[in-house]
Amino acid sequence: MMRATPARHPMKQAALLVAILLVAPHAAPVAADGDRPNILVVYSDDHGWADLGIQGVDKDVRTPHLDQLARDGVRFTRGYVSAPQCVPSRVALITGRYQQRFGVEDNTRGPLPLAEVTIAERLAPAGYVSGWIGKSHIDIGPEPGVKREDARRRPKDLTLRADHMPHHQGFTEYFRGEQREYHASHALDGTPFADAPHLVRDRRFRVEVQTDAALSFLERRAARPQQPWFLYLAWYAPHVPLESPEPWFSRTPESLPLQRRQALAMIAAMDDGLGRIRDRLRTLGVERDTLIFFIGDNGAPLGEAWDGSLNTPLAGQKGMLAEGGIRTPFLGAWPGHWPAGATYDHPVINVDVAATVVAAAHLPADPVIDGVDLTPFVTGRAAGAPHERLFWRWASQSAVLEMPYKLVRLGNRPPALFDVTTPEGEHVTRNLAANHPDIVRRLDGHLREWAAGLSPPGLFTEPSGFSRHHENLFVEHGLITPSDRVKAAAPPP
Repeated sequence: MMRATPARHPMKQAALLVAILLVAPHAAPVAADGDRPNILVVYSDDHGWADLGIQGVDKDVRTPHLDQLARDGVRFTRGYVSAPQCVPSRVALITGRYQQRFGVEDNTRGPLPLAEVTIAERLAPAGYVSGWIGKSHIDIGPEPGVKREDARRRPKDLTLRADHMPHHQGFTEYFRGEQREYHASHALDGTPFADAPHLVRDRRFRVEVQTDAALSFLERRAARPQQPWFLYLAWYAPHVPLESPEPWFSRTPESLPLQRRQALAMIAAMDDGLGRIRDRLRTLGVERDTLIFFIGDNGAPLGEAWDGSLNTPLAGQKGMLAEGGIRTPFLGAWPGHWPAGATYDHPVINVDVAATVVAAAHLPADPVIDGVDLTPFVTGRAAGAPHERLFWRWASQSAVLEMPYKLVRLGNRPPALFDVTTPEGEHVTRNLAANHPDIVRRLDGHLREWAAGLSPPGLFTEPSGFSRHHENLFVEHGLITPSDRVKAAAPPP
């Protein structure tokens, strides 16, 4: 049940009231024949673009169930996320809005404001029950009374904000947590907790626990087959701390570095988990009534912070608005509605998920959602690309993508222009800004116009310890010259 009060969040309540009035004539009964599909959105963590077998990058990556999901649906080769970091990427996914519009710029800028409307809250008027499994991060922010600027300097001031947990954002069932300790509405055997959110301690490998929680949610749905559901499954993998889970670890090549073996084992565990979930959907007879997305929340970190995943052949890493930081595994399948075995090459982005599922549920479009319904495009009913441009602002970095060009700004440096379709991609030797000043001016104008509508408005150009660290990553990855190097700063949390 949504806990936000009308007096506290009038804009949210007004939006939901409109949805209820528009949907009410069609909301009951809700058929389980695919009229309003079940929806499964899976978000992996620090999962690099290379680490799907079907990408064909690394023969050591074995993901048969994810590969089958792609063969049953659509592989988005230019699937982007709205930030190269966990919190902003996740709040954008769950709201369908660029997170900079409501001030969640980076990991220290949460929690998700309760006034923002989540996918779960949008689906509720259509009769959906919504579940949240795994990592949250929509509810992490400064301790009450601590200034955000202080929290940025002192990460210990960040805390779990219980008043912003998923059950306050439309998720009536939940098993929220990263590892070992979870706040839950139900036990794994399906028993509801009278004192929810109940603290559950489970020291098993986190992907197994979170998969079991997802299966438990599906078992509870079997008791009410006429009610559609939305499940958000946020596996905490292959993010650090790395583990060596069996039997998956023993299946990795011993010749690989330990971190790589651990990451591949954790990815394989997610892959097996997806296989178990899809098997259960088939057993319940709802596989063809279920729309599935699988997306990575941001690119893999490399260097000293390497978690074993890879972004090859993309330049850059987590914490960068280079392709390797914001272009991730991105799959979708909806049997009978989307084509099978399709490859979609136009850019899409995580905020498109909300627009797509809202449309699939026959709910009215909301202009505050930045995403686009992907169904007309993947089915061929709509010509062209879903987006003319995609935008980013993160720390002192900002970017705009208008195929084939991507303009990247780093603080107050002159913007760089890359052709992201070339094999060299983003590299200082391929900076085309001097060759195309007209394109630079036009794209920079679009970027500034977009940034003027954010909170706070504008582009961030002043250097800080936080931004200097990530700007130096552009030197290390060859996107800017060593002469542009700035003094290194300690990395943020």
